[in-house]
Amino acid sequence: MEVVCGREPYVALEGDPGPSPAEEGVRFRYVPRLLPGEDVHRHKLLRQLWFYLAAVPLVGLRRSPALFIAQTNPPLVVVLVALISMLHRTPLMIVAMDLYPEVIFAHGLAREDSRLGRLLEALFRFAYRRAAIVVALGPTMRERLEDKGVAASRIVEISNWATGDLSVVRGADNRLRQEWGLEGACVLLYSGNLGVAHEVESVVRAFAEALPRCPRLRLVFVAKGQGVAIARELVERLGVQSSVQFHDLVPTDRLPESLGLADVALVTLRPGFEGLVVPSKLLGCMARGLPTVYVGPPSDAAALLERSGGGVSFGIGAVSELAQFFVESGLDGSALRSMGQDARAYYERELSREVALAHYREAVERATSGRRPGSGED
Repeated sequence: MEVVCGREPYVALEGDPGPSPAEEGVRFRYVPRLLPGEDVHRHKLLRQLWFYLAAVPLVGLRRSPALFIAQTNPPLVVVLVALISMLHRTPLMIVAMDLYPEVIFAHGLAREDSRLGRLLEALFRFAYRRAAIVVALGPTMRERLEDKGVAASRIVEISNWATGDLSVVRGADNRLRQEWGLEGACVLLYSGNLGVAHEVESVVRAFAEALPRCPRLRLVFVAKGQGVAIARELVERLGVQSSVQFHDLVPTDRLPESLGLADVALVTLRPGFEGLVVPSKLLGCMARGLPTVYVGPPSDAAALLERSGGGVSFGIGAVSELAQFFVESGLDGSALRSMGQDARAYYERELSREVALAHYREAVERATSGRRPGSGED
């Protein structure tokens, strides 16, 4: 197995990183760094263009493998690998972490009816149809892939799994609870990326409505992304800044403490992104037994919470209903504890790393079974 990737993580890794895949014979070929030392989110487009150029010789100028596997990060890499796999006459498997170019359209970066939009649609349609197997993260994403013309027989549904230390540190043992002055508080926690795909207004407005009825509530963002500035502005406008905290993402070795703050974990999605983006943070919450509130349109996240009993879902703008749930959570945590237990049990039974890897093994066997890649009904 050979992996072509970049060197720069989104979040700094501290402490013991665990065993290296290289010890099992996995070879890593790193794309040279561009603008080293800077925030990986800065000059994002330039970094992506560099990755495409630098990755082509690393992927293409090599002996043909049994299988190419491409993830949609950065997006156009799946198109490049599809072309290379065609030249090598080798099967391709795409892992659709996000669905492109629909995500680009939803972000407003290009119009679907523009020349650029039509070009992107044609490029990605070629890549997805060329793949012997396409991995979808959930049923809504599967439906979107079928709408793109990918045959249902080629789509395999495999959820992401939670990574890192899955333990949580609760109560007085949690140093962050003390450092951030959250002793005795009922914490509503948003942890992770807060970008343009994530809804924040309903959460902040519901918190402001609930706070007078339950003063021990605290809203905590451990987040990064464009939505943080939006949340800050709304918090100040509603006058609840003394009960809301904003913190940068913590190193991975402190996740047991930061996630251990949550009496309620928050996951959100804006309309238009359902089936295009599946919030991986939900899997981290469920694996750790955190009761979760999802705010957004009907989606894979909402379906997971309904099936597992590990949380509740609210539509965009359901401020009063969400506020009432926050108040009830702050006054009586017994229902939350039951949700957390159900979430963890469902995760271990249906969504764990071991379960997902078994599905990936089956998908690889199908992709390399000797059937002509790209064959089948579209």
